[in-house]
Amino acid sequence: MSAAPGVRGASGDDDAHAQDDAPPAHDAPGAPADVPRADVTPDAAPLPALTDLPVDGYEAALSDVRGARPFHARNLRRWVLQRGATSWDAMTDLSKALRGELARRFRIRRGELLRTHESRDGTVGLLTRLDDGRLIESVSIPDGGRRTLCISSQVGCAVACRFCASGLDGVERNLSAGEIVEQVLLARDLDGDHPLTNYVFMGSGEPTHNLANVLAAIRVMNADDGLGIGARRITVSTVGHPAALEKLADEPIAFNLALSLHVPGDDARRALMPGLGSSDLVATLDAAQKRFDATGRRLTAEVVLLDRVNDAPAQADELARLLHGRPVAVNLIPWNPVDGVELRAPRPERVEAFAERLRKAGVTTTVRRPRGRDVGVACGQLRRRAQGAGGRRDAR
Repeated sequence: MSAAPGVRGASGDDDAHAQDDAPPAHDAPGAPADVPRADVTPDAAPLPALTDLPVDGYEAALSDVRGARPFHARNLRRWVLQRGATSWDAMTDLSKALRGELARRFRIRRGELLRTHESRDGTVGLLTRLDDGRLIESVSIPDGGRRTLCISSQVGCAVACRFCASGLDGVERNLSAGEIVEQVLLARDLDGDHPLTNYVFMGSGEPTHNLANVLAAIRVMNADDGLGIGARRITVSTVGHPAALEKLADEPIAFNLALSLHVPGDDARRALMPGLGSSDLVATLDAAQKRFDATGRRLTAEVVLLDRVNDAPAQADELARLLHGRPVAVNLIPWNPVDGVELRAPRPERVEAFAERLRKAGVTTTVRRPRGRDVGVACGQLRRRAQGAGGRRDAR
């Protein structure tokens, strides 16, 4: 799933083609000019990356490294996760001999920042090249005093939402825990005067299709001796298969949960999200209730609004009936236009009318303004453009 979050407030009717005069992209220092083909792989198997380790895995990783002592694991973990070191030379409290031995055994990170795209509204898209040549994107989004990082969990997406670029070419593979964590590290490297405050798994991919690695990454993000990010600042957005939600109910880290709902009827939802498979929203909401009972964190239901597709008053009323009496808040997200998708963004007055009907029915509702339209960084567009995807997909 992919729908980058924006700022609370009414949506403007921005020009869908504003990216024609957008600010230029910025290549990362040392990045090659050409984006490699995704099927290019190294001649030899790459060394294991330290970012793939769990927080408590550094001790075991160093147990047979010549010259390593138990305290070196703590120092190394601090350099990788808390100081964001990208070179062995930076790790000055490790001896030169030990750094050399570690360099023969490990890489620090798996991917590298290829380029960034910055919008006039302050949104920054980060394009990362992985060690197998594949590309992923993450998006850093300003919102008043907050800055939210939208994180990918897969290369591509199998859900294939009709309104999203992430799934236009299917899913290629899952991301490792380290490849997920590195998106945070790369974005932190670019923080400047506006540090990240919130983290959402709402980029390319369906997080519960890669649940083990997503949870492993969250544990590193949340740990005091990892990235030190509070659980309240982390949100996982999912299509909400009941079995997956049951597993999340057992996860002790009380991160926030968001449901990519989009349309209240099961048949209409399957039509809008053809890779979803089965849909039973009542069962999904019942399973989400168990997560609420365990954590006290209410569910957020996300609805990407599309003109004349799911923005009718009757659909607002149906959504209100579905959510009645449940600990659920709704986030309405006016659609960001996507190249290759024959849909339209809703009119601002229809968005506000939809929101008002929900509020009058007693449903807590916010409207989030799309971000990054002038550079087209939402919903997997940055990655797809970098790969030179051609043709248009009929979204009907």
